[in-house]
Amino acid sequence: MDLRLLEGHAVALLLHLLRTGAFLAVVPLFGRQRDTFFLRLVLSVALASISWWTAKRAVAVPADLLQLGVLGARECLVGFALGFAVSLLTAVLVAAGEIVSSEMGFSMARVMNPESGVDATVVSQLFQVFGFLLILHFDLHHEVLRILDHTFTACPVGGPFAIAPIWDGVRVLVGASILTALQYAFPVLAVMLLLTVGFVLLGRAVPHVNLMEFSFTARVLVALGAATWFLSAGAPFLLRSFTHMLGGVRAMFPA
Repeated sequence: MDLRLLEGHAVALLLHLLRTGAFLAVVPLFGRQRDTFFLRLVLSVALASISWWTAKRAVAVPADLLQLGVLGARECLVGFALGFAVSLLTAVLVAAGEIVSSEMGFSMARVMNPESGVDATVVSQLFQVFGFLLILHFDLHHEVLRILDHTFTACPVGGPFAIAPIWDGVRVLVGASILTALQYAFPVLAVMLLLTVGFVLLGRAVPHVNLMEFSFTARVLVALGAATWFLSAGAPFLLRSFTHMLGGVRAMFPA
């Protein structure tokens, strides 16, 4: 009987580790490269052990490896869904940076993003780093860890859970992230629109001026100045958006 109970706790620890590992495999704060694999593995083991120890709940030992695989796949699904929902916080800034880069003519100036390992524009990487710093400064990463711990209460390991709230929550968060990206990029786009109108009026008023000589440089400088200014001016808007999105992430797992 004691051996059976020990096996149940071992299975529970494994399922906790699978959910936490799937979450950290998707969340972008620690990157997705091979260099950070050991760091994410150690952090997964630590967080899973804490959650398993506080829960103190054994799981019924599966009859065979197939049932254990099904239980593990369910835990990975919850972890992947949570990690994807949290990654939308920084995906907002990446999308806004892509929009601004396209408007200022930097869409072809791409460098490797060390977080994802794929090419990205310089502006989108600047916005993403600013988002990371904002999340860490306002302790939103602690809220993410609290939401991870909340999932073990709302969706106990080895127990049934409803997939509909998770699917609906992801769908709503994706739409909210796209809207937030457009709203965050809109001030810079408005400035660029006014600059374009000014160039058109200048070209009509002084036809002999060759606007192609300085319009590109002026657009880059104005866009960089507006984006830099809005990094600080738009911080309260981003904070409210991040807080609202984290509330939506928690709502994906109703208690």
